[in-house]
Amino acid sequence: MMHSKRPNDVERAWVDRKGEPINVDRAWQKSDARIALTRREQAMLAAAGMDGPEAQWYVLRVEERADIAVDKLLECANVERWMATKSVLPPRRSDRKKQRSTPVLMPALPGYVFVRVVSCALTWAGLKTVKGVVDVLGGADNPKPVKAGEILKLQAFIEKNPRAIEVLTNALKVGDKVSIDSGPFTAFEAIVLMLGDAERIKVEATLFGRATPLELDLAQVTKLD
Repeated sequence: MMHSKRPNDVERAWVDRKGEPINVDRAWQKSDARIALTRREQAMLAAAGMDGPEAQWYVLRVEERADIAVDKLLECANVERWMATKSVLPPRRSDRKKQRSTPVLMPALPGYVFVRVVSCALTWAGLKTVKGVVDVLGGADNPKPVKAGEILKLQAFIEKNPRAIEVLTNALKVGDKVSIDSGPFTAFEAIVLMLGDAERIKVEATLFGRATPLELDLAQVTKLD
């Protein structure tokens, strides 16, 4: 709506294109309300971006096919986040069989984005203003945190993240006791025999009364205290 000034016998007043007078007070009230809402949302997102010893990893549920957009919006809001990705080859078009395909990154866990935040009402209210975010896993009243070690294991397993693998490898040494978290030997305990390449380790587990050597992915085990 274009605004212009029209003089009258008493004072100048704001009118619209049709020459109808505008209630300036009401217009400013609506404008202020919109500004206040924006500031409130910004304040809540600022709370979501807070860091400190209380910050933990949580899982956001996002709308279908909104993963990448949500990830970018969280980055713009300075919220620490991680979206698990995998490299895939796009399907070839039938008319371009000889064309070499370039791998692209796609969400490895569609529908979920991890965020590291301080859990409080402002945080969850702010994150829910991000377009595409549905809720936090467990609900805002009882969100379920994820241990930093589990995030590292996921990164090592899904993305072969060198930094995550380095941290996990340095946390283990020969002779350490570990629990097996996935695969046919889940819930068994084992002893580290050898650290293999960047992604594999050799362990010895007692299976049905016999010591059995196993080779496992690094992401399949957790060090026991």
